[in-house]
Amino acid sequence: MHNIAKIGSVSAISLALFGTAQAEEVNKLDTIIVTAQKREQSILEVPVAVSAVSSESLEAAGVTRLDDLSSAFPNVYMNTNNSLRTTSISIRGVASNPNNPGVDQGVGVFVDGVYQSRPTTINTNLYDLERVEVIRGPQGALYGKNTIAGAVNLISKLPGDKSGIEGAVNIGDYDALNLFGAADLVVSDTAKARISLSSQRRSGFTDNATTGTDLDDVDGTSLRFAVVLDPAENFRVIWRGDAAEDRTNMGASEVLANGVLAGSPLADANPEDRVVSNDFDPVQNRDLWGTSLEAEWTFGGGTLTSLTAFREYQWFNAADNDFTPLNQLRSGISEEQSQFSQEVRFTSEKGEHFDYIVGAYYLKEDLSAVSNAIIGPDLGVYPAETPIDIFADLTTTSYAAFGQMNFHFNEQVGITAALRASKDEKDVAHSAVGDPYGAVLADSALRKLSRKDEELTPSISLNWTPSDNTLLYASYARGYKSGGYNVFSINAGSDAEYRPEFVNNYELGAKSTLADGAIYLAAAAFFLDYTDLQVNQLVTIGGVPTFTTSNAAAAESWGVELEATWEPIDALRFTAAYGYLNGEYSDFQNATSSGEDYSGNSLPEAPEHSLSINGDYRRSMTPSIDFVLHADTSYRSKIYFSASNDSDFTQDAVTLLNSRIGIAANDDSWSLMLWGRNLSDETYAVSRSSGVIIPGQQIQSLGAPRTFGVELRARY
Repeated sequence: MHNIAKIGSVSAISLALFGTAQAEEVNKLDTIIVTAQKREQSILEVPVAVSAVSSESLEAAGVTRLDDLSSAFPNVYMNTNNSLRTTSISIRGVASNPNNPGVDQGVGVFVDGVYQSRPTTINTNLYDLERVEVIRGPQGALYGKNTIAGAVNLISKLPGDKSGIEGAVNIGDYDALNLFGAADLVVSDTAKARISLSSQRRSGFTDNATTGTDLDDVDGTSLRFAVVLDPAENFRVIWRGDAAEDRTNMGASEVLANGVLAGSPLADANPEDRVVSNDFDPVQNRDLWGTSLEAEWTFGGGTLTSLTAFREYQWFNAADNDFTPLNQLRSGISEEQSQFSQEVRFTSEKGEHFDYIVGAYYLKEDLSAVSNAIIGPDLGVYPAETPIDIFADLTTTSYAAFGQMNFHFNEQVGITAALRASKDEKDVAHSAVGDPYGAVLADSALRKLSRKDEELTPSISLNWTPSDNTLLYASYARGYKSGGYNVFSINAGSDAEYRPEFVNNYELGAKSTLADGAIYLAAAAFFLDYTDLQVNQLVTIGGVPTFTTSNAAAAESWGVELEATWEPIDALRFTAAYGYLNGEYSDFQNATSSGEDYSGNSLPEAPEHSLSINGDYRRSMTPSIDFVLHADTSYRSKIYFSASNDSDFTQDAVTLLNSRIGIAANDDSWSLMLWGRNLSDETYAVSRSSGVIIPGQQIQSLGAPRTFGVELRARY
């Protein structure tokens, strides 16, 4: 009842606002343009389940980080785990372990068409975006490997048609200060540029009573630019670049259960007071940059596109692993990564009966990772701090050729078919340096391993457009996630190698606009069959409990997704999204070293129900000033953080409410907004797991508490 009341309160507010404005004329929704199939299309022409959030909607909701979109899409769960590195995105029930450098992600994230190889680069400031697209279901045909669950497209803004500047100052509690600035420079009809800057600062939500440091803070600066050149009528070049720096104490964990320390002075008395006692503060440092060059040549029959990109990042983190004032164990990871990618594709003009896309793709990625652990003297093994290091150099090379064709039998019936041929090569050089006596990890000499995967990933859909504003489709798609090595588990007795993961997706979908364009509706029903599922297991190797990755499971996922947008009048808009998901392991025997069977268990981070409702209202107060109101609520049912479905590692249903209210110039030249997030101050976990050292210990990370502030934005 508590959660229903919250959702109902938003509806009541919305109805009251509707009553004040119903005398105005009925409005028509703008056409939603997406690039989900690598060409600009109306969302009604795309026979896949895709959701899009525009720059106006992002601004209205005050979205600044990936966390803010965690419940915006049906059957999509985005969990940053209070970390810059371990961001996990689950679509339709399947996610990946983002912590291991040797394990690929299951959801592909693309920024301006460039694939982000590692989740370390995903959780950055979200600013100056034109659109966010989320495509659900495997996208192996057009997007390639490691999009087995879906893809996320982040599209940044390009320069406008005239020079101008804009900026925003956002001040909030916890000493929050967020700054944003952007400038467009139009040199001529053929040359223009845009540069934008974002700075986000905030004190921590968690106090370390031992060191006095604020933990789970934000401290990041980001820069982005785009230069657009049109030297000829049929030729355009876009040069983009971005850079970001983060220096934070993110990654604090509360002690949920004290285990053998219960009742002792070292016990944590309250798992939800946002106070910890650690002898070592978590540290997360990240530097990244990238650049891309996109060139388009338009011919009589279509457009040839070349996208060349280079990206690089450095990462360092360290954290306390015993979660007490004792110096027992701390660990961290250092990474240096670079990637070069090249995509070339030809997109034909839309034909009356036939059109197509053909292309080729190349990716070369080099990643050097060092996993470091420090055994402290309080563990009782050694009298002084003793390091253990695992070194891994990974090289990934990917090649692909792909194509898609649309054949229109007549004005109403057509077929869309796509195919991708992929070849992935992985090379690993691995070594380890243990403690002096080998009591924990013996030294390991340099070992070199390599593997290759060659796969075909097809998709096909039958499309029916009974009217200009309705699309019905039935589709099949196959996806795969490449095999590899769990670099933390390689040892003299095991290569820690695992095979690719596969999925077959069957889907029925419908999209339509109603009421003369004032309503947009979309629905999809799906069934996914996963085989050779890559899972993390705690098994005993040589008498030592070890986390490893293997193809030990199969899973099934089915459900429905509903989306709606209604703009009854120009001043008022509602959006809603609902997802039902039934995801479980169809076969997961011998899930642990003791032989437990997890078959039939629900998939982790896959809530059965997810619901979001947004309302936006804007009405003139004076000839030059508008009143503006935004409210959104999201509901997520119970979620498991472990494949065991252990109740200790479960979060019950959560409902969150956010709002923004203020005034704005009717020409949008300025706005002043009061904002609040998690207004009911819900306390909930974003992760729960067993401790590493203390027997019986359980830890958790908490979501953000209630925050509020004021934002001033101006454009000239």
